[in-house]
Amino acid sequence: MTPPLLQLDDLKAWIEGGSHPVRAVDGVSFTIQKGETYALLGESGCGKSMTALAIMGLLPAPGGRVVDGHIYLDGEDMTRYSEVTMRNIRGNRIAMIFQEPMTSLNPVLTVGDQIGEVLRRHKKLSGNQRQSRILELLDSVGIPDPVNRVREYPHQLSGGMKQRVMIAMALAGEPELLIADEPTTALDVTIQLQVLSLLQDLQEKTGMAILLITHDLGVAAQMADRIGVMYAGQMVEDAGRHLFFNQPAHPYSQKLFRALPDINKRSETLEIISGTVPSLSQDFSGCRFAPRCEQKQDLCITQEPVWRELSDLQGVKCHYPQQKTVSVGTLSNGATTNNTGTDGLLLEVSNLRVHFPVQRGVFRRTVGYVHAVDDLDLSLKKGKTLALVGESGCGKTTVGKGILQLLREYTSGDISFEGQSLDQLKGEQLRKRRSDIQIIFQDPYSSMNPRMRISDIVEEGMLAQDLYPSPDERADRVDELLEQVGLTTDMKCRYPHEFSGGQRQRICIARALALNPKLLVCDEPTSALDVSVQAQILNLLKQLQDSLGLSYLFITHNLSVVAYLAHDVAVMYLGRIVEQGPVEDVLNQPMHPYTRALLSAVPKLDPDRQGEVIRLEGDIPSPINAPSGCHFHPRCPEVMARCRQQYPGMTGDEHYTRCFLYEQQTGGQGIKT
Repeated sequence: MTPPLLQLDDLKAWIEGGSHPVRAVDGVSFTIQKGETYALLGESGCGKSMTALAIMGLLPAPGGRVVDGHIYLDGEDMTRYSEVTMRNIRGNRIAMIFQEPMTSLNPVLTVGDQIGEVLRRHKKLSGNQRQSRILELLDSVGIPDPVNRVREYPHQLSGGMKQRVMIAMALAGEPELLIADEPTTALDVTIQLQVLSLLQDLQEKTGMAILLITHDLGVAAQMADRIGVMYAGQMVEDAGRHLFFNQPAHPYSQKLFRALPDINKRSETLEIISGTVPSLSQDFSGCRFAPRCEQKQDLCITQEPVWRELSDLQGVKCHYPQQKTVSVGTLSNGATTNNTGTDGLLLEVSNLRVHFPVQRGVFRRTVGYVHAVDDLDLSLKKGKTLALVGESGCGKTTVGKGILQLLREYTSGDISFEGQSLDQLKGEQLRKRRSDIQIIFQDPYSSMNPRMRISDIVEEGMLAQDLYPSPDERADRVDELLEQVGLTTDMKCRYPHEFSGGQRQRICIARALALNPKLLVCDEPTSALDVSVQAQILNLLKQLQDSLGLSYLFITHNLSVVAYLAHDVAVMYLGRIVEQGPVEDVLNQPMHPYTRALLSAVPKLDPDRQGEVIRLEGDIPSPINAPSGCHFHPRCPEVMARCRQQYPGMTGDEHYTRCFLYEQQTGGQGIKT
């Protein structure tokens, strides 16, 4: 019988150095066949990346080492290999795409030099042969104009391009196994689709196997042949793709599905997995998931479960496994949402422009402008959520900063908040008004001072705005805010690094609420969070909106979050809104070709219903030299001659679009012409 390409047999990889070793990988077993894609799921801290690093022989030094078990590659035990032998394996027979391409690429070497290094080391290519192969690899991963790109540095490339370069480097050694560690975490749905499609095409051509590490269930449904679920350093479920997405057997797997947001859960609170992943340096007596499991019994607390084979295609580590049918999330259906009952407009933006000058030469002469936001209109009702979606680089975050008056010298247009024009305010008036509009940043850790305690971080805004003159009043308010966002008051004396990602995001929300705002600008607040933590934050935002009457401008590229949380959605492309309307209308009946492409690119949780995908070629154009006419026409699958000459006007009323495929009709309905 032919052995599997990769087999992990009771692998244990620990990180030693403290009083107790961190058991990052503690008895993991699975196999990957040649040409197969195996997806490894689980929350952050479960040991997924450490498993990959153990396979590569790259565990963190000096304490990381494999203490027990075996890693077989084509039947040969790699745990017996010396470091010299592993250097010939890495980048050659096994290659890895790391999670963050910018930190994985060398910033002082060109793209060509970095790919060439692999070819020189493993393929012994030199001179013209190496250069030709570099261009061939760049072309194979879909990088346009490879002759010029080969001389560029990582910072000159977009996120999608950097990820493609990482893939080209990994493929240079013609590996038998490609390990992809969260290859699409921070990418837009369109770029994610390009990267995943590229991996599938290359796998079909080369026959390589893929170990895909992800926390995105949709990506796993689209890519994987088999699924493995890790929790607290152990494998808790292993199943074929169809069986896993139809009848997961472990309570942890079932919880992950129920925590996913979708439009059918709009009136509900998302299910959460209470607590956090336990520390892997402690001693365990029973099931590691038992403290968070709602189905636990006495045996789960006292005795560790053994691995059970439920069938040839499914195994589970659980005392009481139950195959349960789960309902997979959807972006759209025939349901409608209640979008009435408001007290009118809170925010109205008209003809907003944010143009940054491009300066060159010794005298810093202005030679052009970056049209980050260009003639943008949008409105937000009181107590409602407006989602702003679009690819990276389209200007979403700049819109938020423009509304907050953080870019006044580059901004023009009218921003009306409660009927008052913000651009007319100056000095003390503007400072006082800013307490009504607060922002939650994308990266909570970098937005907090690491040397300040949590109490000082939350209190800082109150001091700036003179809200509570008494120290005792401020201290009481800090306690109240922490409890309001689901944290305990004894946490206020800690520092940011002592909290998990979800807890840090809650602290940022508490800081924003300290000034009693009416509008929160939420800039990708859940983009880097696990499914379970994302559910906690979405529940919190919804609860705060209901209890405090808050309005949200929610900037995101996660359309499942939009379907669950938003009342209205605005789709942005290259500085302009191309479609806006009630969320159920936009998701059920998208009008603009760009909106339809975004929706089609979202991976479906049902493996049998991935649907037809509208592929957008290339990246979003430069905002310095935007295309003439409709900005979307170079990538539009339905482009017409007039699209290249003239920017379309608005079609519709409550649900409107800017596209020549439609003409104005009564009641805001568009008819395709």
